[in-house]
Amino acid sequence: MKSKVIMALIVSLVFVTIIAVATPVKAAESNRILMIDIMAKGDDLDISGATTTIIARIEYDKVSGAPLGQVEFHTKIYDESGEKIYSMKGKLKNAAVMIWPTWYCPVRDVTWINLWVVMGEGMIKTTDTDLEIFYRGNSIVLPNTGGKWCPATIGMMVNPNGEHTEGFWEEGGWAYAGIPYYVGGVTYLTKYMEKLVP
Repeated sequence: MKSKVIMALIVSLVFVTIIAVATPVKAAESNRILMIDIMAKGDDLDISGATTTIIARIEYDKVSGAPLGQVEFHTKIYDESGEKIYSMKGKLKNAAVMIWPTWYCPVRDVTWINLWVVMGEGMIKTTDTDLEIFYRGNSIVLPNTGGKWCPATIGMMVNPNGEHTEGFWEEGGWAYAGIPYYVGGVTYLTKYMEKLVP
């Protein structure tokens, strides 16, 4: 237990450091609004027997030019027979948007480049199940909200091209959404579209 607490503190310190050097996002042109539509759907890359769906949009405010993000995600876990045994949904509106120039991922041992990051206070709802899983090298008990929507910090990271310091991830772009420092779903991008709206 003590080692888990120490690890959580270290991860939190690293995250705070990353936020301090994150780049604020601004509209490409003052008379236009950049809108980004994002979808990622498929087998989860970190949770065995799970699928994850992430739908998100980043829009620039017409008056201030500030970007705001909206995120919805749904991770489902199935047993060996294919029966769904756990579900976690999350939603986030009007959240802060940043670009992280670089971010080292210890799970895949790569330094990702130019990540879109959306983070804020949202809501999650899970199956009324106490389920322990092996996640990113640790055994964790998944959140249990008893089937009700509850407040939670939600984060999303998107790497449109799978770009890192050594080149590009063969599988292409990816997205992550979940509860930062704890658990979340990550899967391949199925849609990433930037649009300029007059």
